Amino acid sequence: MLHALPLLLVLAADRPVSGDVVNGDRLLKEAEASVRVDGSWINRYPDESILKLLESGKDGFPEVDSDNLLDRWDVLTSLRLRNTDLRDLSGDATHVYVAETKLDDNAAARLRDQAHLPPAKIEAERRVFALFTLAEGSKNKLSYTGPKETKKRDKLKKDKKAGYVVFVPLTGFKGGGYEAAFAVDPDIKITRVVVRDGKGSTPDDLNQAAQRFVGKGARGKYDELKAGGAGKAVAEIQGPLSQAFLAGMEAVYMFEVDEREYFAFD
Repeated sequence: MLHALPLLLVLAADRPVSGDVVNGDRLLKEAEASVRVDGSWINRYPDESILKLLESGKDGFPEVDSDNLLDRWDVLTSLRLRNTDLRDLSGDATHVYVAETKLDDNAAARLRDQAHLPPAKIEAERRVFALFTLAEGSKNKLSYTGPKETKKRDKLKKDKKAGYVVFVPLTGFKGGGYEAAFAVDPDIKITRVVVRDGKGSTPDDLNQAAQRFVGKGARGKYDELKAGGAGKAVAEIQGPLSQAFLAGMEAVYMFEVDEREYFAFD
């Protein structure tokens, strides 16, 4: 865990750690909760909602047996330190639409036939975080919108789009448990990549290699991304990271299909 802290603090320079990690770890142990490295899971809610879920133990969050709000903040801090935070990937965006996507047959075929992904890396369902920048928002506190909140979604026009974030498991990489977080602009060019291992740490060598992918990517392209450069970490991560990126972007395209249908008569 200590290995993950420096990168997190660099990414979140304007958002310092808000709780006691040692106490949070203790409370997680008491709740018999294991470390969960899953950015798609923890980032689907803002902090205020997670604090309530920690009180009730719902939606996969451990139940914190304490009446003290500060204890729940400590647990949230421990969970956040092990996961890449959406706020560290969202740039100047003020709003996020949390979309649940499902690949259709054509999308699955593209990943299989054009991207040459093995079946184990083609996940039918994936969560996509679509980012928007609105004048009435604040980049320091993302405003969340879900599929049932139509009045809020009506404001999230395509011309306000700031990009997307997806969290994709690096299936089979180094024995499993690794995850890549990708932030892309509206043209599907990578703006940030963060790699975490199964304990929530951010290995320096892999993340340095992953930065070679920044600026790569393009809409509708299925060729393997070429990071460039030499070294063991680059050779290790290039194939798995490229495949994860292509899988994640196919989910983004599925969201865009839904988005076009939603605003078709706007």
